[in-house]
Amino acid sequence: MRVTQGRMIDISAAATAASQAKVAAASTEVTSGMRVQKPSDDPAAWLAAQRADVRRTLAEGANTAMSTSRARLDDTDAALLAVGESASQIRMLAVQGSNASYSDANRRELAVQVRALFASALASANGKSADGEYVLAGATSLTRPFNDDGTYAGGSDPRDVPTSDVGQAVSNLAGTALTSASGVDVMPLFLRVAEALEANDPTALQGLLGQLDTGIKQVAHSRTRVGGAMSVIDQAQVAHAQLGVTLSSEISRQVESDTVAAATNLAKASQQLEASRQVTSFVISLVNPGR
Repeated sequence: MRVTQGRMIDISAAATAASQAKVAAASTEVTSGMRVQKPSDDPAAWLAAQRADVRRTLAEGANTAMSTSRARLDDTDAALLAVGESASQIRMLAVQGSNASYSDANRRELAVQVRALFASALASANGKSADGEYVLAGATSLTRPFNDDGTYAGGSDPRDVPTSDVGQAVSNLAGTALTSASGVDVMPLFLRVAEALEANDPTALQGLLGQLDTGIKQVAHSRTRVGGAMSVIDQAQVAHAQLGVTLSSEISRQVESDTVAAATNLAKASQQLEASRQVTSFVISLVNPGR
């Protein structure tokens, strides 16, 4: 088959255009640092990167939820600590009030202190986290958990936060931990101590000491549960952070350029383009020797 002069020029021009396209692609890769920017660049790598990015986004969302829950547990522990301290002080006052040497006036003075401690404990038990949720209301975290008399009005189940595809941890505590469902009704018990002091009844006070001991243990046990949930979330956050690093590395491996290799490819493409241009110029000079 005879190759016409026009055909020779077309072939040379096509080769030059192809070389220019390679230079443009290589230059874009070097400039952007991305080897794959759209599915057609490398369908398999693009799909793998998209899947990894979805998993990374889900992991980041889970980490955010766990961070919120972790902060809420800190607030829960602080509330329980305050209630526990009030319980210990009220027990000491009850012991004092049960002493036979104390007068009616002495016991009334102690009752004032007990009621102040009750008010402080109630405020702590009805405390909120930074996101405006009651920390001891369980799943009904928008409902004030403890009434003015200390009775519990919140939910019976705690809220959970996912820590993995199959795992979860408690993100707050139901106030039932401080009710007779777990031992004694701790908050109303404080008022019963105040009432016994006001009634000048040392015998009743002595009878309440055992219940106060139970209440103090309930608070301590609740703090242990909260501490365990904190530990679970802390470990899960470490795992999620590592997963995020792994997925970011996978995305980088799939779509980002090797800097050295990209620069080398650009240099080669540039050399090929220059050679193609020289060939095209030579072909044109042969076809049109007068030009």
